[in-house]
Amino acid sequence: MAFWRTKGRKIAYLLLIVTAVTATSLRVTDWWQTSHQKRDALTYGETYRTDIPESRYQRYLLLHHAKQDIEEADLTLANLERALTNAKLPYDEMSFAEWNKFDGKLDAYRDGAIILIGERQATLQHTERLERYVREQGGLLVNAIRSAESPLNAFMGIEGEPDFVKGKVTGWRWTAPIYPGLSEAELSAERVTSSSLTVGLSPQVKIWAQSTGDRVEPYLWQREQGKGHTLYWNTLLLQEKMWRGPFLQTLLKAQGAGGKLMVGAQVWFLDDFPSPAYDRVSEGNRTGLTDFQFRLQRWDPDMQEIARKYGIRYSSGAILIYNDRVKPPFAFNRDPFAKLYGFETSLMEKTGELGLHGYNHMPLTLAYTEEQEADLGYPAWPSVAEMEQALRFARARWLQEAYGRLPTFYIPPSNILSPEGKQVLLRVFPELKTISSLYQADEAGGALEQEFAPDPDFPQVMGTPRITYGYALSEDELHDLYAGLADIGIVSHFNHPDDVFNEDRNQGKTWNELRDAFEGVVGSVQDRFSFLQPVTATELADALRRYQAAEVRIDASQDERVTAYVTPLSGPVFLELHLEAPERWQAVRGGEIVGRQGEYDLLWVKVTGPQVVLEVKR
Repeated sequence: MAFWRTKGRKIAYLLLIVTAVTATSLRVTDWWQTSHQKRDALTYGETYRTDIPESRYQRYLLLHHAKQDIEEADLTLANLERALTNAKLPYDEMSFAEWNKFDGKLDAYRDGAIILIGERQATLQHTERLERYVREQGGLLVNAIRSAESPLNAFMGIEGEPDFVKGKVTGWRWTAPIYPGLSEAELSAERVTSSSLTVGLSPQVKIWAQSTGDRVEPYLWQREQGKGHTLYWNTLLLQEKMWRGPFLQTLLKAQGAGGKLMVGAQVWFLDDFPSPAYDRVSEGNRTGLTDFQFRLQRWDPDMQEIARKYGIRYSSGAILIYNDRVKPPFAFNRDPFAKLYGFETSLMEKTGELGLHGYNHMPLTLAYTEEQEADLGYPAWPSVAEMEQALRFARARWLQEAYGRLPTFYIPPSNILSPEGKQVLLRVFPELKTISSLYQADEAGGALEQEFAPDPDFPQVMGTPRITYGYALSEDELHDLYAGLADIGIVSHFNHPDDVFNEDRNQGKTWNELRDAFEGVVGSVQDRFSFLQPVTATELADALRRYQAAEVRIDASQDERVTAYVTPLSGPVFLELHLEAPERWQAVRGGEIVGRQGEYDLLWVKVTGPQVVLEVKR
C-alpha cells in the first residue's frame, strides 16, 4: 500500500505539472509571438560614419583643487569624470594652480560649463574671468562642492558669510522638476546625511533641492547672471555614484539648451532562476502552497504576465543545485519534483535569456571578509582546482540537460567574485560576454562593484551591473532606479523568486502585494520611458560596446536648431535633450522623436543616422 501511495502521489504531481505547464506555456508562447514581432532591431544593417566638422559643441572644464585637498574632492572629480564619460560629453581638466597661470580663452566652454571641484577655493585667482564667462559669454559656472571660503560665493547667490552646519542635515526633497521619476522621490535621512553650509541666499536664486529634516537647508540652487547662469551644490554628495544622473540632469537644465547621449535600454534580472523548488513548505512560505506548487502555479505565470503586458524580457541566472559543496564529488539532483528546469528553462529560451549563476550558490572566492563570513556563513573554496572542477561539471551538465546554447552571461552568487574566481570562470566558460554584479556596493561587504564598461582585468567581458533590487521599492530605491536612467540611460533591476518566503526581504507583504508593487515599478518606467529597448544582459553588453565606440558632438548654440553627430553608429542609441517647449521641435534628419516631457523641458530622439538635425516647427 505504501508503494501505491507513493506512486499515486507522484502521478498526481505529474498531472499537476502537465496542467500548469500546458496553461502557462500557452500564455508564454502567445506573449513571445506578439512581443517578438514588435521588437525593434538592436543593430542596424550597416555601420554609419561621418566626419565631425569644426564647430561650437558642448564641452566642459573640470577645474579642481590639487590632490592635497579633502578626499571627497578627489572622489567627486573621479565621479564627475565618469558621469561625463557615460553621457558621451567631452571635457578637459585643469587644476587651480594651472588656472592661476592660465591666460587662454574660455570660448570652448560657453555652450557647456565650468565645474569647480574643491573645498579650499580661497587660492582660486582670476575669478573675474569666470564671472565674465558667465555674464558676457552666457556660460554656466557650477560649484560641485560647498566651500565656505570661495571668492565666488557672493556671485553664486550666497549673502553674508556662510558657515558649516553644526552636525548634519538630512533627507532630500526636489523643489523643481528635474527628471521624470527622479525628482518625484523624497530621500530619507538614512539615504542622505550631508555636510552642508548654513547660508543666506539672494532673492534672485531658485532653489532646486533642500533637506527634509528638522533643519531645512538649501542643497542646490541656480541663479541667472547676465547672459548665463550659476549652479551651486551645497553638499558633498557628488562623490557618490548614484548622484551622477542628478548632476548631469541639473547641469543640462541649468544650461538652458543642450543634451547628452543615452543607451536607452532596460534589462530585468531574475537571480536563482531556474533553481531548485522542493515539494515542501519552507520556513516563511505562507502562500498555502508548497514551494514547488507556488513557483509553478503562481510565481512563474504572474511574472510572465507582467513581462507580456509591458513587453519586458528577463535575464535569469540559473543555479544547478543548492548545496554547500566546495570539494568533489559534485552532483546534480535529477528529481523531477525538486526541479523545474525543463519548464522554466523553456520559458527563458522563448522569452529572455538563460545565464549562469553557478554550479551551486557558493561564490568563487578562496576567502571571505569578516562581514561576509558573519552574514553568509559560506565555506570558501579550498583552491582554484576545486572551483574549476565544479565549473567544468556545471558546463557538462548544462550541455547534457539541453539548456540551449552555453551561457554568455554570469551573475556571481551573492555578488561576490574574486580575481582568481573570475579567471577560472572565463577559462571554463570562454563564451561569456558579460558579468552582472552590482553597480554600487558597500565597500566593507566585499561585493564586486562594476561600471557599465569593459572589465578592468578581462576587457573582452563587459560589465552589466544591476542598479536596483526588489519587488516593492522605497522612494530611496526609486530615486536610484531613475538616477541610472538619468546617467547612462539604463534600467537594470533584479529579483529572486524566494524573496517571497523571506521575512526580511518580503517586507511583510503577501505575494499578491509584492507582485502588484513590482508591476507598478515596471509600469511606471514604461509610462515615463516607453521608448526603452527591452534587452537581455548579453544584448546590453553588445549595445554598450557600440555605445562606447561612438564619438558624439552636440551643437545647441543656434536658435531653434540642434545638430548632433554620432559616429560610428551601428545600432540604436538615444539623444536626450533639454529644450524649451519640446512639443515645438521636430527631427528633420537622422533621427526620430520618441518621447517628450513638457513639464521637464525634455525630448528624446532615437538616432538613426550619424548626423541628427532638429528644428523648431515653422
